[in-house]
Amino acid sequence: MESELTINMHNKPRILITISFSFSIRYIIRTGLLDEVRKFAQPVIVLTWNQEDLIDELKQAGYEVHIAPETKKGNLYVDIRKKIDYWFVHFKLKSATRKYQNKYLSQYNSLKHNIITKARKWYNITKLYLPGTTAKIFAQEKKLLTTDTNYNAIEKWVNQLNVDTVFTVTPFHAQEDLLLRACKNLGKKMITSILSFDNITKRGWIPVEYDIYMVWNKYNFNELIRIYPSINKEKIFIVGAPQFDFYFDSQNLLSKEEWMKLVGIKDSTKKIILYAGGPKSLFPNEPQYLKKISQAIDTGSIDSNSIILFRCHPVDVMQRWKDVVGESNNVVFDSSWTGVQNLLHTNITLLDIKKLCSTLFYTDVHINLCSTMSIDGSAFAKPQIAPAFDYRGVKESKLLKAMYYQEHFAPIMNINGVSIANSQQEMIDWINKGLSNDTSMIEKCKQVLEEIITYTDGNCTNRVVEVLKNSVVN
Repeated sequence: MESELTINMHNKPRILITISFSFSIRYIIRTGLLDEVRKFAQPVIVLTWNQEDLIDELKQAGYEVHIAPETKKGNLYVDIRKKIDYWFVHFKLKSATRKYQNKYLSQYNSLKHNIITKARKWYNITKLYLPGTTAKIFAQEKKLLTTDTNYNAIEKWVNQLNVDTVFTVTPFHAQEDLLLRACKNLGKKMITSILSFDNITKRGWIPVEYDIYMVWNKYNFNELIRIYPSINKEKIFIVGAPQFDFYFDSQNLLSKEEWMKLVGIKDSTKKIILYAGGPKSLFPNEPQYLKKISQAIDTGSIDSNSIILFRCHPVDVMQRWKDVVGESNNVVFDSSWTGVQNLLHTNITLLDIKKLCSTLFYTDVHINLCSTMSIDGSAFAKPQIAPAFDYRGVKESKLLKAMYYQEHFAPIMNINGVSIANSQQEMIDWINKGLSNDTSMIEKCKQVLEEIITYTDGNCTNRVVEVLKNSVVN
């Protein structure tokens, strides 16, 4: 005899939900969103990698889980998509600040590499000004989609799932690209909730036009309208950031003793400076800041009753930091959720989330380089310090400071939402000021949250669920 749950599922619309990297797990599963969706629809979960423990957990809970076919793209298709990327950035995105990151990263490349990259870029852009070139490129892409990829096999696979609706938080992911195109072509209702506030301007072209879009804030709303003018404004909903709901629920805090044991801190009397590291791909020289802060504690320039808790970025390697900092009693190294075979592919558990919440809560001062962690830390009203100088010189410092004015981060800068350190001494001064519980440093925290995540009531997940329900059931 079928269970009541199984019988009920037969009468519910089937909604395909994609998970292509770790942060999707936090958003879709750990927030409770998936359990809420099951009340009005039958989730069909599609992972792009084999996360055995998560699959077992979901199946035990009665969910239908599939692993998507691996995406295969030939050289011709990859090349045509690169041309579309040039078109997208230059003619559609039109973000004046997009160049800041490219300029910053170019300093780490050889002169030959930069010359070739720039020449290739402008060769392709110049061709796009010729009449008919853009239309020709898109016609080629449409043809190559079915001849130089495994799109046809993926479409056939999707058709067998017999779903009605598709929901993704990562519409820009290459791992999902062909899958989502197939779903759209098969006439499925397409819904996306953009995972993060920087995705619209920092990621590439979104090839699928969705029936419903959900975003964090008014800036994201306007970005979508500007970049994709065919989107009806009534299709876009500002729902906030569901992954921030954890921060507004005290049940996600471990006891201080349990948290200290988890991260390896032994002295409860120490004030704690949280340094949230960035990935090597963006900030290859960043470990120098951690080293200098540690040395400042040694010399007494920073309150000697302090320690640094270093949180490694999920897609970074701890050893590069240890190699620079060396042996130090001032630094406690803490890993975050990180995949073994692929750094982006791992299960994020509720304990991982509670550990992060507790880290943000129990630390006294937070430091990072133009990271989302500035917003995470603001949720706990902690002083946010942002190094905007480079030990190598003035030119390098200007390149780094410009990174804080990228389109997604500029609203934070416009309200002085973080304490910018333009020199080593300023960084030390800000740290000491923060450790002394200076209230002026945290006055902007609430405004940062309102500007970037819009809602601070811990109900963003419910907003997403409501939009989904109205879209799927009606």
